[in-house]
Amino acid sequence: MNNLKPNISNIISIESVNEACDKNYEDMMLKYYQLQFGWFHNAYNAFKDIDKYVILAYLVNKTLSFYNKHFFNVSFDEFYSNKSLEIEKISISEIVRELKLSKETARRKLNELTRDGIIVRDKKKITIQSNAFTYQKPIISIQNFSNLLSTSSKYLKINNNFKSQNSEYFEKQIKKNYTHYWNDFLNFQIELILRFKDIFLNYENVMVFCICLLNQAYNMKNSDQKIEAQNTNLMHDMYTNTITRYTLENSKGLNPTTIAELTGIPRASVIRKLNELMKLNYIILNSDKLYTTCSAKKGSNGFKKLTKFFVSNQPYIRGIIKDFFNYTII
Repeated sequence: MNNLKPNISNIISIESVNEACDKNYEDMMLKYYQLQFGWFHNAYNAFKDIDKYVILAYLVNKTLSFYNKHFFNVSFDEFYSNKSLEIEKISISEIVRELKLSKETARRKLNELTRDGIIVRDKKKITIQSNAFTYQKPIISIQNFSNLLSTSSKYLKINNNFKSQNSEYFEKQIKKNYTHYWNDFLNFQIELILRFKDIFLNYENVMVFCICLLNQAYNMKNSDQKIEAQNTNLMHDMYTNTITRYTLENSKGLNPTTIAELTGIPRASVIRKLNELMKLNYIILNSDKLYTTCSAKKGSNGFKKLTKFFVSNQPYIRGIIKDFFNYTII
């Protein structure tokens, strides 16, 4: 029998990931924005209620955690071939605490999921029904996350024989080891979106802001702008300054109708969310009556707050990239 053991010298360090991401910063951030907007788009359009979707994702992740705890590694196809998924006993107070919801909101959302046949509840026992997979099956998120991993691997240096991997490679690895790998991703994602909710007040505000930022990232990608800095904090500061300045100078923001079409949020709600974001100084209306994210000159208080927030998220993003590199490459 072969005695297989990991080669410790091949472990990919966070320093290697930081170097790879900094050398590929614009593309890496574009893929990251695509990942986050895609996740929120799916979350909103599942129920027109992101809080409800987050509860469902949390419940699914409890099942993934159970599989990991008992050393079961189940593929993507095997996992979603189940007719139902039984969750270990869970209380409303746990959901309230973990997802930062009020008790009334958590109870109401669980009642709605029960009424719609998404889950079945028997006291503290919850069973997820197979029709929940229609809403939760993360096909697009796996593709987008695989794109982020592939883009980040382009400048990764481990040894002279290392070659970057394409997105299909990462997607195949994630689906093969789904219950283990996606448990880690959802732990990362749920923690991150709760941080977003804290600063943006609600998830719909995040979604509207994200599509404006993603639009600007596409604008800058097509402009041949290049960002170079000595460290990650300066890199992101220069990136956010450049992306907002370029957009303002070229007047390529979005109008409420386009935002509504791209997000699926009704136009009247989009306008309300844009007004909320403008009060927070996160979004501005330019001279062409188009909405963009704030800049260092316009909405400077919001700009400083957002820049600090996005810089603080970098360790989370790069940490999950490092973990998946170590899962899939070495």
